[in-house]
Amino acid sequence: MLGGIPLAKRSQMVPTPLWLSDVVNWDGNSPDIDQLLATAFGAKDYLESIKDLEGRGIEPPTYINTLDKAFDILPVDSDMQRRCLRALRKTCGLYGILPDSYEVTYPLSRLPDQRPFVHGEFFDVWRMIDKTSEKAYAVKSLRVYEADPIEKITKEYCKEVIVCKRMRHENVLSIEGVASNIFEFCMVSQWMNSGNILDYLKINPECNRLELLIGVARGLDYLHRNEVVHRNLKSANILIDEGGIPRLSDFGLSSITKNIETVNTPTPNSGVTYRYCAPELFETGEASKVENKKATNKSDIYSYSMVVVELVTGSVPFPDSTDYSVIHMVTKGKRPPEPRLFDAPGASTEVWKIAKKCWHGQADKRPEAVEVLQYLGNILNTGFADGGSGRPSWMQKVREIFE
Repeated sequence: MLGGIPLAKRSQMVPTPLWLSDVVNWDGNSPDIDQLLATAFGAKDYLESIKDLEGRGIEPPTYINTLDKAFDILPVDSDMQRRCLRALRKTCGLYGILPDSYEVTYPLSRLPDQRPFVHGEFFDVWRMIDKTSEKAYAVKSLRVYEADPIEKITKEYCKEVIVCKRMRHENVLSIEGVASNIFEFCMVSQWMNSGNILDYLKINPECNRLELLIGVARGLDYLHRNEVVHRNLKSANILIDEGGIPRLSDFGLSSITKNIETVNTPTPNSGVTYRYCAPELFETGEASKVENKKATNKSDIYSYSMVVVELVTGSVPFPDSTDYSVIHMVTKGKRPPEPRLFDAPGASTEVWKIAKKCWHGQADKRPEAVEVLQYLGNILNTGFADGGSGRPSWMQKVREIFE
């Protein structure tokens, strides 16, 4: 043993930069910080190597705070930072603990008789105000019940909070933190006055759909590059900020709600919007259920195709069919029909083609998010879909990417 780490493990580790030790003030009884962090970055079986931190005289909250601080000083988007995030997520999920820094420090308030701004099957969204700055925040609280497996929910919640907090991209809505003094399970994020992308288009019908879809593809590509599957991509989960920028929200939250067992077994009209679900997620021959299959990047790409449909047509996929009918049709290979007329700004046959590529029945035949982004960039530059006068100023930066 050396520093609490078996010799057999040492050969499976990679060197850890000495400057990582600057992120924590260790007491004299703790193992060497470099060896401890080597476990995070180099152990062959990471979870096995940290499952008994207390046995080594290490408090799990201290170790978790160490990883959290290390993440902040590692090069942005580097392999080391991604490995640190992976370690942090696994550790928080194992112990059901969040870093201390995730608790918001500003005083949020709600009126005693205040009701949720909006609610879903598993979550309520509250509009709350910071008493000091008067700034508005969205607080999404998870509804749990006495019979629910709280330990499982806590662990999944901690894992997903890490991801939602640590994603940093112009087209992704990261959370500010949690407010456990208000709700046991909740996430705090900026308040988006423009609402979701459909709300925004009702007020700004002249906006270019192609440019908005490029923003969504950029956010999805970022999540996938960071090993994050959205799992519930749909128009309602694409929010618009004050600059007109689309930002993906609610990524990963379906992994928390799958442990809420007191609610009826998922059926159409539940928390998962089945009109956006890839066909491989449905049980063969039983259209009313979804298999316990793991969502993937390619199932996200299918969901993206349905966002394209909605933005181009102005209607949900298969607007005249019930959810049960949609599930049956999708598993049989049916897809939304191409419009006879593309009258929405930025919509065109060329844009519709990317939807067709993304909804392929075989997951491995669908493009990656970066390929979608490149395809749409080519359309933008060739002028196939140049209509619409409501171009957000941020799109100039996007154009420069493709020029």
